[in-house]
Amino acid sequence: MTTTRPASVDEAAKVLRDTRGTVLFRGGGTKMSWGGSTPEAPDLVLETGGLHRLLTHNPADMTAAVEAGMPLRTLQDRLARSGQWLALDPPTEPDGATLGGLLATGDSGPRRLRYGALRDLVIGVTLVLADGTVARAGGHVIKNVAGYDLSKLSYGSVGTLGLVAEVVLRVHPKPEASATVVVPAAVATANAISLRLLASPLEPSAVDWVGDPGAARGGGRLAVRFEGTAAGVETQTAALRALLNGSAPPAGTWAEAAGALVDADEAALWNEFAAARRAESGQSVAFAGTLPSRLPAVADALTAAGNATGAQVRLASHTALGLHTAGFAGSPQQQVAAFDRWRRAVLALGGTVVLRGRPAEVDKIVDALGPAPLAASLLRAVKSRLDPDGRCAPGRLGSWL
Repeated sequence: MTTTRPASVDEAAKVLRDTRGTVLFRGGGTKMSWGGSTPEAPDLVLETGGLHRLLTHNPADMTAAVEAGMPLRTLQDRLARSGQWLALDPPTEPDGATLGGLLATGDSGPRRLRYGALRDLVIGVTLVLADGTVARAGGHVIKNVAGYDLSKLSYGSVGTLGLVAEVVLRVHPKPEASATVVVPAAVATANAISLRLLASPLEPSAVDWVGDPGAARGGGRLAVRFEGTAAGVETQTAALRALLNGSAPPAGTWAEAAGALVDADEAALWNEFAAARRAESGQSVAFAGTLPSRLPAVADALTAAGNATGAQVRLASHTALGLHTAGFAGSPQQQVAAFDRWRRAVLALGGTVVLRGRPAEVDKIVDALGPAPLAASLLRAVKSRLDPDGRCAPGRLGSWL
């Protein structure tokens, strides 16, 4: 296996044009375990660390073009000099996640509720295909419809279509103020509050719950974040307190228990919530998507899976988005058995489930991706057009491709 680190798009194109065999693209390496089980060893690893430049930044148009090997945290530091930021907060940012890797894996964070996922913030992309062809789509303005939408195809492709080499991004002004209201809440209460929020005129940036999925009362914390002007944040937090008070749960007035965190305390809370989505050593984490209203059923199924197998389980949910991360601890056999039970239950609810981080022992005995989606034939058709020889990221989408 050969490793190379091109320093430009042209160099990356030449590497792919002049080589044969399979190739794996690697950015910050924070999500190499995502995708299918036991991916095949590639002939070539192409690292994007040499593609780390900020190409353009137009503060007036609120756009920036960057090479895909730039870490997100580096880009945020550069944009902050102009009072702007890329409205993205994935849990892998502190570990050095790159822009190309985030697009290729579809990684997101709590603020997706307000700002959308990365695919909604990308307005242009440059791919280097397996034969060295450089393909560009989109442009440097927000209202742009030129060309085929390669950015949407790249999103979540885990490098199976080609190298994400450059991205053009829509950026936002940094919020003047931020505050997070924290409510002790079991799953059922958190779900009810989240649904009330979705039906209200309030505009939170994030609504997340972390805790014990099996606890009937007080088993977790619901965090609701507001951002914007200082006056706007104050108004919305006050309105949330009124909404919580109106929910009148049996245990008393939630508004009395709700505390608003700001500055370092707020940052510490969201760092803690992000950590709940990462796999600890020897443990597994799975990601599921459902309708937001399915949260209690998702939590009940996870509790039942843990009880039946002896595995220890935990749950972190973007409750207003219906996106859930489940953690599994125990022996590899217990983790696999619990995950399999939970996946079958979530699929029965009409959801989707994939296993992300997991120990090698777990990887050997479970299909991380599960049943192919209905669009699998379309995925294969796109793959055959962009990578007809199957060079890119062998095995990362398992039997789906």
